[in-house]
Amino acid sequence: MIADPTFRFAIQAAVGFAAGFAIGAAHFVSLSWNARLFAIGSAGTAVALQLGRIAFAVGALVLLAIISPLASLFGAIGFLVVRAPVLRRLGEQP
Repeated sequence: MIADPTFRFAIQAAVGFAAGFAIGAAHFVSLSWNARLFAIGSAGTAVALQLGRIAFAVGALVLLAIISPLASLFGAIGFLVVRAPVLRRLGEQP
């Protein structure tokens, strides 16, 4: 078992940040698909995707909260850090 609290802190922070980053990337990339579905008139599919996106993000962040509050905090930070670059990149596409 890991006895050093500093090491535990670092591991939980790194796992939380990496997971939040991946969760956020998936969430914001699928936002582009969602917008396209709304634009072409597939409202039912778009709403289903929207609900799925939100459920996935909330569920994954809740799992991080179950692991530890620290993992949850860094997961939320990772989620927010990935937002700007992904949305900027998606905004550059036609």
